[in-house]
Amino acid sequence: MTAGTPGWRPTGPLTLETAGAALAEARRAVADGASRVDLSGVPQADSAGLAVLLDIVREAARREQSLDIVGMPAGLRSLADLYGVTDLLPLAEAAPGA
Repeated sequence: MTAGTPGWRPTGPLTLETAGAALAEARRAVADGASRVDLSGVPQADSAGLAVLLDIVREAARREQSLDIVGMPAGLRSLADLYGVTDLLPLAEAAPGA
């Protein structure tokens, strides 16, 4: 996270085994005003991880908060493409040095 940018930065796999805890953590971050999700610390993700992202994007929209997703792993991006939900994710490029 860049200084002054509130956000959520999960580390480790974002999979069925970790999705419940990750969702609770992500929802707290959005409730606290997170504006960025940094996935650069996620080495592996599956459809449950994608569901977590879609949930918090929906929650941020409900709260009328902007939210950017950076550092999305290639495999997770491929899964989003396969399911046809990439356009629902506010993907952004990380700033240099972020």
